[in-house]
Amino acid sequence: MLLQLLCLCAAFLNVANARSRRTSCQSKCPPFANGDLVIESYQLYPENADFDLHDCLLYIGALYNASVVVYDPYKAETVATLEFPGFTRTRPFHVGGVAWDPFTNLISILIDSAVPHETPDHQISGDDFILRYDPAKQEMVWSLNITEVSQGRYGGQQDVEHDARGHVYVLGTYPGTILRVEPDGSSIKPWYLPEVIDHTYNGITGFAATGEILLACDPKNNTGGGEIVKFDMTADQGTPVVVPRTPNEPIMSLDAVYLPPKYGGTVLLVSEHDRGVSVLRSADGKWDTAEYLGRISDYASLSEGAVNTATVEVSGVIYTVDEWFTDPLVNGTSAGNRTEFPLVDITSRIEELLAAAP
Repeated sequence: MLLQLLCLCAAFLNVANARSRRTSCQSKCPPFANGDLVIESYQLYPENADFDLHDCLLYIGALYNASVVVYDPYKAETVATLEFPGFTRTRPFHVGGVAWDPFTNLISILIDSAVPHETPDHQISGDDFILRYDPAKQEMVWSLNITEVSQGRYGGQQDVEHDARGHVYVLGTYPGTILRVEPDGSSIKPWYLPEVIDHTYNGITGFAATGEILLACDPKNNTGGGEIVKFDMTADQGTPVVVPRTPNEPIMSLDAVYLPPKYGGTVLLVSEHDRGVSVLRSADGKWDTAEYLGRISDYASLSEGAVNTATVEVSGVIYTVDEWFTDPLVNGTSAGNRTEFPLVDITSRIEELLAAAP
């Protein structure tokens, strides 16, 4: 594994189907109003996605193939696929968390072991890595082995966030941990660990940042009493504070949470697998309390057997990111044979809930 990491740092990432990319500075992408999208990409199986507001490209984690698909929504085409030597199409690796860093224009990518997610007791086995990729130079900036810090005690890495000081935050679900990377990538350290380290426990599953606030969803070991908690990113160590919501409707089967940029940090979308997407609001953006506005649960992908794992905004339009976990595997691969992956436009549904709120 050390050899793989060294190769990953030294070798140029394989970029398949690469075409010329926009490198001019762009602070605002053109408006996008194309409605539902269908991305044609064999074995994409997206777990997470983020829109790069600098280059106006959508970065999508291809979960099972452990690669990243770069999609131009304006042209409706894949412009590149980032592959990682020793990891892509190699078990047990996944790519779960993918996020554009608005402070540096770099892309943070989590390559994680599938074992904790695929075993009933969430066995901690295999190595996890956090990578920083420079789209302008099309090269790796740095990479770190998370397992050297976790020592196999906790894992299930699946989300990544950033702050204005250059830190990168890495979320692990079993039992719910947050690690913080120094801005230069020189080290990664625990920032929040629960009092009891029990990898069989299902803890925080996703987080999203606004200003100095880091919001996270905690399914409470799938007890049906999930909570939203917040952290202060200026603190040396993270301390979760529960965000009370009114009404206290249940949120469960949690995955990612997302703060659509168009709402300036006041609206939180909570992905709840087969239950759809819950919409919460903090009118002042401080998230001391939240209003529960409702849940979007009746769109096509869910009725066809998908589950909602994330949401993403593309220049004003908000989409579901849905996953098909139960597709039969293609022999010799770790993914199914699906080629078309819809992103469903739920913008109007969110607007309806906001308009109906007091």
